[in-house]
Amino acid sequence: MRSLAGFAAALALSMSNVALAQDVGNAGAVSPPSAGRADIGAGRPYWGAGPVRWFAAGTFESAGIGIRTGLDLGYGRPHHQWAGLAVESGLSLNNLTFGAYARAQLPWGSIRFGPRLVSSLNQKLIPEVDIVTKPLLEVDAGIRSKYLALDGEVNVNIPLPYGSLGLLANAYGVFGVPDGYFVYEDALRTVLQPPFVGRGRVSYLAGIGKPATLRVGGLVELIYNPDRDLVSVRTGPAVAVALTHHLEAVGVAAFSVYNPDEIGLSGADLGQIGFRYKWASGDLWPEFP
Repeated sequence: MRSLAGFAAALALSMSNVALAQDVGNAGAVSPPSAGRADIGAGRPYWGAGPVRWFAAGTFESAGIGIRTGLDLGYGRPHHQWAGLAVESGLSLNNLTFGAYARAQLPWGSIRFGPRLVSSLNQKLIPEVDIVTKPLLEVDAGIRSKYLALDGEVNVNIPLPYGSLGLLANAYGVFGVPDGYFVYEDALRTVLQPPFVGRGRVSYLAGIGKPATLRVGGLVELIYNPDRDLVSVRTGPAVAVALTHHLEAVGVAAFSVYNPDEIGLSGADLGQIGFRYKWASGDLWPEFP
């Protein structure tokens, strides 16, 4: 956590003049955490200051060695409080993904539900075994992984002294996988037997500054796949820092502390270490970055 906090602090200091020059009114309308893969984000009043409206908004996020993009179409204040349709895509070394969700971002958190299509670039399905090992996960021969997932997510943010508590619950239905095979679900970094898998996460981030442009803390999450009777546990540090009103740096590292499979770092979630850029139509101050 110390190295991640140092990284965030250095970024914050290097960009402090830019961020301070862009501060606007309505300081009490701090945006709730972003509800992406790691539900970790920095707080700024910027996106709560605009008018309620119909809008198109986007997010571009570097994610370790991959990228994710999102397009929101809805009504409200983009990236703050709104309801509508969210379209997302992702590209990693393993998979190409595309999802479309009904989504609402509310004062207490967010909810979303919808289908996600996953087409693997090189990941293969895994024959059913008691324990999945790294060689089985990385085999070149076999059936290429491709499936449809139905994703449901509820994210709740509870203000606490010196920070906030985040509660995240995900339920996934995975379909289109032939009988007799497991699938490596890239969004969860877990080998599962379809169709059902769930995740629960608890996080705490302390806010630094008013508004909390730097947030530092950690998370613990549990993943359960009933068809394999598999339980895995991950934990690690998290940090987010607002560089400008549109750009933030995020670092989340959830390392496996319990997993019956022997897949090394493939069972850890290091997929949100990078930068996140947001834009929206009707932005009062659309300057880059």
